Amino acid sequence: MRWANLEDILPTQKLIKSASFKEDKKISYISVSESELIALLKLLKEELGFKLFIDHSVADFPERKPRFDAFYILYNPQKNARIAVKTQTDGELDSAQHLWFAAKWAERECYDMFGIKYKGHENLVRAFMWETYSHFPLRKDFPLEGYATEYLPSLNEVFPGGDLTGLMNYDRMHTPVPTLKDIEITERSRLKKRAQIVLNWGPLHPGTHGTMWFLFDLEGERVVQSDVILGQLHRGVEKLAENEMYNQFLVYTDRMDYLSALCSNQAWVVAVERLLGIEHLVPEKAKYIRTMMCELQRINSHLLWLGTYALDLGALTVFLYAFKEREKLMDIIEGITGARLTISYTRVGGVRMDLPKGALELIEAFIKHFPKELSMWESMLSRNRIWLRRNVGVGIITSEDVYYYGLTGPVARGSGIPYDLRKLDPYDAYPWVDFDIPVGQNGDVYDRYLVRLEEMRQSVRIVSQCINALRALPPDAPFMAESEDPKKLKLPLDGIGLKVQEGEIYSSGENPRGELGFYIISNGGTKPYRVKIRPGSFYNLCIYPKLMQDRVIADAVAILASLDPVVGEIDR
Repeated sequence: MRWANLEDILPTQKLIKSASFKEDKKISYISVSESELIALLKLLKEELGFKLFIDHSVADFPERKPRFDAFYILYNPQKNARIAVKTQTDGELDSAQHLWFAAKWAERECYDMFGIKYKGHENLVRAFMWETYSHFPLRKDFPLEGYATEYLPSLNEVFPGGDLTGLMNYDRMHTPVPTLKDIEITERSRLKKRAQIVLNWGPLHPGTHGTMWFLFDLEGERVVQSDVILGQLHRGVEKLAENEMYNQFLVYTDRMDYLSALCSNQAWVVAVERLLGIEHLVPEKAKYIRTMMCELQRINSHLLWLGTYALDLGALTVFLYAFKEREKLMDIIEGITGARLTISYTRVGGVRMDLPKGALELIEAFIKHFPKELSMWESMLSRNRIWLRRNVGVGIITSEDVYYYGLTGPVARGSGIPYDLRKLDPYDAYPWVDFDIPVGQNGDVYDRYLVRLEEMRQSVRIVSQCINALRALPPDAPFMAESEDPKKLKLPLDGIGLKVQEGEIYSSGENPRGELGFYIISNGGTKPYRVKIRPGSFYNLCIYPKLMQDRVIADAVAILASLDPVVGEIDR
C-alpha cells in the first residue's frame, strides 16, 4: 500500500487555501488550518475517494502553542493509497462525526485522554474513564503513576495508622476509583431511556467476550437503543510506550490482543523496522518464521472464536473439538517460543531464536490433519437448521457501512470488501506466498462465520509454503539482522540501546480482528515520543449499537461474537 502522492490530492491544493502537502515513503500528509479541516476531510472523502476511516488521534506538545497536533488517517480503496491529515489546535476542533461514525468514537477517545472538545459532536462523553473523572491521562503533564489522591486503608493494618514498613500494600494513598454515584452518572450519560426497561449486560458476563458493559433499552424483547461502556480493562499502554524502549514495549503488545500476541508483536516490529528503514536487513529466514508463526496464531485465534461462538449459541460439541486442536497449536507455539499466551518472540530485526529441531515436522503434521477436522465441524454447523436460524440475515453490514464505521478484518471482508493488509501492504514473507482473500456476499453474521472458516484454510496454505521455503534455506541461515554500521545502529537481541532517528510513521498489520496500526512519533533516542495504537476491535465494535437496533435480545450474543472483539486491545 502506498502513501498518496500529489496527483492523488491535487484538487485540495486549489480548493483548500491553507493546505500544504508533504510526500514521504513512511507517511504522506496534508497540513491544514483548524478552520478548513472539515472542508478538507469532506473533499477527500466525497470527491477524491478516501472514504475508509482508519484512525484519528492527538499528540501533545505542552511547551508549544498551539499545544496539540491532531491527525486523521484515511484510505482510498480504488487507488490503494493512504493519506494523513494534520492540524494544530489548543483544545477544540470541529467534529467529523457527520462524515464517519468511526470519527465519533475516535473523538470521544481524544476528549477522554487529552481533553479535546469537538464542536457539533453529539453527546461528547468519555470513552474509557468514568464521566466524573477530572484528568486527561495521555497529556504529557499527567504522571505515569497517576495522582494518588484517595485514602484507602491498607489490608495489612492491624490498627488505624499502624506501621506498615516492609509489608506489601503499605501505601494508604491510591489513585481514584469510581463510586456507585460516578458509575450511575456514566450510565445515564450513555442512554436517555425511551422504552420500558434498561437491561445491563456485563461487564462480567461470559457472553460479552471480556469485561465490557452493554446497555439495552428494551420494549419487551425488542432493543430500541443500545450502547457500550468501555474502560473496564483500561491499561494505559500508549502512556507506557512513552516510557519504554522500543523492544521493551514489545511485551505490552502481547497483552493487548492476548489471543493473537504473535501477530501484534509482528505489527509492532515491522512498524519500527520501517521507521528505521531496515526492512531489507531482516533475514529471509526471520521473515518466513514470523509469517508462519503469525498464521498459526491466526488459526489459534479463530479456533477460540469458533469454539466460544458455537458455545454461545448452544453448540457445546464444537467448542470441545475446537479447543482440542487449539491445545495442539498452543503446544507447538510453546515449544518454539517458550510461552503459550504472551509470547514476545519477534525482535526488531528478526526473531529471538531459531526454530528448534523437529519444529517444522510437528507443524507439518498439524496442518495435514487440521483441514479434515475443520471440514467435520463445518458439516456439523453450516447447514444445521438451528445454526441457520440464528445466523442468516442477522446483523447485516453493508459495504458502505464498512467505510462509514471504519471496519476492517473479517468483519469488512464478510461484507464483500477485500481489505487485507497481507495483500494490500505486504510485509515479511507475505509478498512471497500465495493465498486468497475470502469475502462474503450478504454481510450478515453467517457470512462472517464462513469468512473466518475459509481464512483458517488459507492460513494452512501459507504455513505450508513457509515450511517449504524454510527447508530450502541452509540450517545455519541467520535469523537476526546485522547492522550495516553498528556505531550508528545497534540491533541487539535484548533491544537495549536501539536508537530510532527523529521522524514519524503509520504502519499496520493484518491481525485476526482487523487492522492493528501503530502511529509512531520519534524525537530521536531509545524511546518513542508518542505511540497511537489503532485497534481493529475498537472500531469494529462501534457498529454494534446499530446492528442491535430493532433486534431481539437473543441476537445480542450472536452479533457480538461475529465481531469477535478482544477487550485488552479495545481498552489498551
